[in-house]
Amino acid sequence: MSSKDIVQRGEQLPEQITLSGGETLSLQGLSEEQKRTLMMQHAGAMLELQKKATEYGIDSQGIRNQIDSHIDQANKAKQDGTSATISYVQDSSLGRTEAMIGNTDKAASGKLSKSATGERDNTVMIVVIIAIAAVLVAIFASG
Repeated sequence: MSSKDIVQRGEQLPEQITLSGGETLSLQGLSEEQKRTLMMQHAGAMLELQKKATEYGIDSQGIRNQIDSHIDQANKAKQDGTSATISYVQDSSLGRTEAMIGNTDKAASGKLSKSATGERDNTVMIVVIIAIAAVLVAIFASG
């Protein structure tokens, strides 16, 4: 699409562009081509902004639905007399969302496990290294 498609030649070009927040950008003193170029850039930016807003709205609604579902599951568990702890972690266009939901002391603490937060649990590796070191020490001490 060319700038001619937005405003036909011969039409009066506006002397200002309204920006988000109600602010205006004056186009006085610019040539017709410069005005058309700015209008095209502004239209493209507004489309991109609308696209981002739609994406964020979809992600926000998806997160809200997930959390509401987990809350319903925790409430059903409570009504059934059982315990439930649900951890929820999601990365989206909005950033990282972490939630701990349930009717247990662990859920009340709000602390996610290392695996839920994406951290590696090195406990097994540490135990293996200590065991290997102990075996090596025993071999060298006996020899």
